[in-house]
Amino acid sequence: MTKSAEVSASPRFFPGLESLRGFAALLVALYHVSWRSHFAYSNFVRNGALMVDFFFILSGFVLFHSYGAKLGTLARSLRFMAIRFGRLYPLHLASLAAFVLIECAKWTAIHWRLAAVAGVPFHPNTPGALIANLLLIHGLGIYDQPTWNNPSWSISVEFYIYALFALVVSLLPRKLPLLAVSGALASVGLVISWKAAGGLDSTAKYGFFRGLLGFFCGVILWHVYNALRGRTPPRILGAMNLVLGAALAIFLTVLHRGLGDFIAIPLFIAIVLITALHDAVRPNPLDWRGVVWLGTISYSVYMVHPVVIWCFEFVLQYVLKLPRPDYYAMNIWTGDAVVILYSAVVLAVSAWTFRHIEDRFRRKIRRAVENRPHQK
Repeated sequence: MTKSAEVSASPRFFPGLESLRGFAALLVALYHVSWRSHFAYSNFVRNGALMVDFFFILSGFVLFHSYGAKLGTLARSLRFMAIRFGRLYPLHLASLAAFVLIECAKWTAIHWRLAAVAGVPFHPNTPGALIANLLLIHGLGIYDQPTWNNPSWSISVEFYIYALFALVVSLLPRKLPLLAVSGALASVGLVISWKAAGGLDSTAKYGFFRGLLGFFCGVILWHVYNALRGRTPPRILGAMNLVLGAALAIFLTVLHRGLGDFIAIPLFIAIVLITALHDAVRPNPLDWRGVVWLGTISYSVYMVHPVVIWCFEFVLQYVLKLPRPDYYAMNIWTGDAVVILYSAVVLAVSAWTFRHIEDRFRRKIRRAVENRPHQK
């Protein structure tokens, strides 16, 4: 093997997977754009909601890689949950606060007859839903639809799946029982998602089961990766990556929701597996600094883009006075330019929130947890 294709034994960090996470988050941000543009009409973007399932699979894979051998006692599980809380909650709270300010501004504008506003204040973003969001239980079937910061339903689901994951790994340290229970949990998620929504279209109501399906597929996938790593020639892995990427792009372009949703799951699984195996090969295009940076801020992109969308839509409707039946009545090429501007703003805001909120408080909470005396 040449120096240009060296393979490490078992990377602690997967730059390629981080880069894919970034692309997936950006696709979700484009999926929620509603004004008239070529992006809004593209099937590829309109199927961007499936990236949430990619996130679930990726989380199961990466977390088992990082923590599968570290859990085993109640104290370690609690430390794990505290670290995950520090990873998710600060930015969730900040984005929630932004929407509270938006709802208060809408109420003030209507109450004092200052201006027309986008939507009825505090509907469906009720005070009760706010409490549920603060407790991170808003994605557990309490509401039929997402509330406040809409994408955060999946953050609620992930947090409680983390707890289930810690319990399962702690109680079942042996490989075969762990794989059997993971398979059973993924199957439950598959069956209920199919029965409830006929596809991967469930969010706040049955989204927990959608999360079960993806996350525990990721746990199983790590064991497949562990068995295969270092055994496949780098050139074959690179070719498989290209083929799978093209297959996914074509699939999302022609996909119709329903049964086709579940075909995306095996594709996501294959892409995560091949990318993880290929991630140990250097050089790797997914290692490029700018691409990995997009993955680094991906959680911020996922959480802050609804706030940016609200601001853009307010300007389009109530400042520029563009009518909105289904899409804003603007030239489609102008809409494309607005989408590009929106994407740039999302990335800029996300870079700021990552540095000053997400990463800052994640580090503080992690240090506080790690500085506590270890208990076995």
